[in-house]
Amino acid sequence: MRKANLCRDVFVLVLCWFFSASAALADTVPGSGVRVEDTGISGLWVLANISYAGMRAQNSPSKGWRILAFIFGLPGTIVTFLAVKEGTDRAYGIDLPRRSRP
Repeated sequence: MRKANLCRDVFVLVLCWFFSASAALADTVPGSGVRVEDTGISGLWVLANISYAGMRAQNSPSKGWRILAFIFGLPGTIVTFLAVKEGTDRAYGIDLPRRSRP
């Protein structure tokens, strides 16, 4: 158990370092055309992240929709994958009501 947590923590640390380094390098490239301030956040990206977080927290059996939400929500869904525990009915500190099934 401790080894798995250590591996996950090292992976997150390396991932954060990689993204920070790539952002710093991209900032030094002259004439890089698109700026984040000009593009904004896509509505599809936000909805995919919220959907994936809810499906992960409620342990949804729908694998196809979960895969699609994960792909369309990248890279935010990677954070959700690491932060939200499967089947806990909580996503990012918010209690999600369980849908009653007939």
